[in-house]
Amino acid sequence: MSSSPPESHESLLASLSDLQFTLNESLFIADIRSDTSLQRLLPKDTLIGTPFSQWVRESDAQATLDAFTAAQADPGHVHRVDLALLTSNADETVPVSCWVCADTTSTTLHIACLDLRSETNLRQQLVNAQRTLEQDYWSNRRLEARYRRMLEMVAEGFIVVDDLSGRVLEANTAAFALLGLDEGALVGRVFPVGLDADGARALTELQREARSTTAVIQGKVSSADGEPLHTGVTCLRQGNETRLLIRIAAASENSTDQSLNDDSFNASPDGILITDSAGMVIAANTAYLEMAGIQDAQQATGRRADRWLGRSLVDLDVLLGNIRADKPLQLFSSVLRTEFGTQLDIELSAVQTQRGGQSLILMFIRDVGRRIGSEQSTEVHLPRSIEQITGRVGRVPLKQLVRESTDVIEALCIEAALKLTQDNRAAAAELLGLSRQSLYTKLRRFDIGDSEDSVA
Repeated sequence: MSSSPPESHESLLASLSDLQFTLNESLFIADIRSDTSLQRLLPKDTLIGTPFSQWVRESDAQATLDAFTAAQADPGHVHRVDLALLTSNADETVPVSCWVCADTTSTTLHIACLDLRSETNLRQQLVNAQRTLEQDYWSNRRLEARYRRMLEMVAEGFIVVDDLSGRVLEANTAAFALLGLDEGALVGRVFPVGLDADGARALTELQREARSTTAVIQGKVSSADGEPLHTGVTCLRQGNETRLLIRIAAASENSTDQSLNDDSFNASPDGILITDSAGMVIAANTAYLEMAGIQDAQQATGRRADRWLGRSLVDLDVLLGNIRADKPLQLFSSVLRTEFGTQLDIELSAVQTQRGGQSLILMFIRDVGRRIGSEQSTEVHLPRSIEQITGRVGRVPLKQLVRESTDVIEALCIEAALKLTQDNRAAAAELLGLSRQSLYTKLRRFDIGDSEDSVA
């Protein structure tokens, strides 16, 4: 059987490889062949006559030399080495996989190379994708940890139920307490559990109704101990999974049980706010919500009242500290900070009462911003006495009160001096230790007497 001509071997090798080198016995490049884009990065005229090691990355130099030595010691057998070739552009390298073979009839080395840039790019994309997945994973884990911590902080119970099996997947600590179960005794069990027979049937009906709507279905149930509970159920569909999200809360925390008669409560022209002894809002009527610019009562309940009441956090603490069961607070002056960023002057009365074994604070709030007092003048904006200034404590900052106090004292002294001098302004200026021009300026400022700059 005759051997194939050398031209056929070279054609086959050229079609399979991206780059071919021929090295002489000194390992200098004698010839280079390429029909790909590598020809632009490795110009033939530049490489021929140079040592092959000059174009090998430094970290690959020893592995390349070992492959060449092994090929020269065993002519006719192929040895593989992976390396990176330096290009005419110093910042760019070309990863290649090389097969080295020494000629059996001469001292030349033949090298066939495959360009690995596309494979390297795919590997880099895979690494980037894996890094992104890891970042997303840890981001989701941190987000999950935050929401779990938040659920453990609230007083309401939250339960996640698998709709297919009916078993509890997740539940916060408050849910165990409200249902009278030991911690860990709820997850994995078929729900409802911890409710009496009527409560279990009622919750099953709520679940059935929640599957047909995206709204939250509200209802009332009773625990196994007979404690009334308020519950809300909604259905969440994610892909092929369906989850029932259930919220339960003690009935004593609901505003309808702690508030006044519902009709009178919401029809009152004055704002009514009901809080616990710590100032947490339990209920608010329509008038208060309108004054504070709150869209829905749910946005107010469960939050501390100093979110809206008082110029600072101190006002509510002072208010709560002055309320006793036998000593209601009357006509407390303060401000109401609305959701729109404005402030309203208000007058507040409060009383402490007991409902269902819980201490409650009932606050009655009235907007007095447009009220004109009997002692106030519509033309003079400056308070006319120290009593009026002290009555504004809690409505305006201390700096403004001090400034107004100084102005009141200054105006009273000028009026006294004019009275002693029988409205002789020159004498009054001398008595006060002022120049006449300074006195006229202050007269105009405080609107005292005739504001014309004439010498009496």
